[in-house]
Amino acid sequence: MPGYLPLDLTLACSRFARLAARRADVGVSSVTWRVAAAIDQHGELSISAIAALENVTRPTTTTVVQRLEELGLVRRRTDPSDSRSSLVSLTELGSERLTAWRTQVGDEVEGLLAGLDAAERATLADAVDLLDRLLAEADSAPRRIPAAAPTAAGSDEGVPARPRADDR
Repeated sequence: MPGYLPLDLTLACSRFARLAARRADVGVSSVTWRVAAAIDQHGELSISAIAALENVTRPTTTTVVQRLEELGLVRRRTDPSDSRSSLVSLTELGSERLTAWRTQVGDEVEGLLAGLDAAERATLADAVDLLDRLLAEADSAPRRIPAAAPTAAGSDEGVPARPRADDR
């Protein structure tokens, strides 16, 4: 559906983010750095909170956190309010590597922007400001709860359907 701003914007931002991550080539997946960045932004988080923030499954988040832990970039500790859960935080090395990754991505994106004139750069700066505002408003708004899936008569109405295998 070309020419539909919401979709065009979403796809362009996604493609641009993938291009920047690919060009920076920091040796781990972009989801790995997104998880590290979420912890950096929000502080110590549970696996469930990370999964919700990054819109990935808990098993994916657990795998990413294990990888980051093996690299010495995060640490886990038992959640004092729930001994079955753990809280994840960045280590000093994790913070240093995240800063280096951000610098590398910034340098790569600067190369992409090098051919733009001052007016084009100003347009992009304005777009960043708009996106930041939209994101801040969305983060402060109550989350929409998806409508429940229709249920068959006599079924367990109100009980969420099990996720399909491809949703996990």
